[in-house]
Amino acid sequence: MNQLPNQTPDPFNSNQPPNRFDPENRAGNELNSLNGNSSKGYHPATKKTLQKFFVILVVSGAIFGLVLSIGILKVMKHYGLMNVPVREQKAN
Repeated sequence: MNQLPNQTPDPFNSNQPPNRFDPENRAGNELNSLNGNSSKGYHPATKKTLQKFFVILVVSGAIFGLVLSIGILKVMKHYGLMNVPVREQKAN
């Protein structure tokens, strides 16, 4: 089957080369040098780096949300959007 260059390959085709970035498909020597004779998993430093990055993202998102909410409340107060609406009296 001739495929044009802009077509995506069939993901179920078993003739494709394995994903070289998948830790389960790495060569034995490369994997053993990274993980110390373990058969699966990532380097321990990668886990720590990802945990730090996740904590930094959560904390910075919380700070950004706090600043944004304070700003929105100040704008609402400035334009009188937090005041109680005036009741209209019906004319008899």
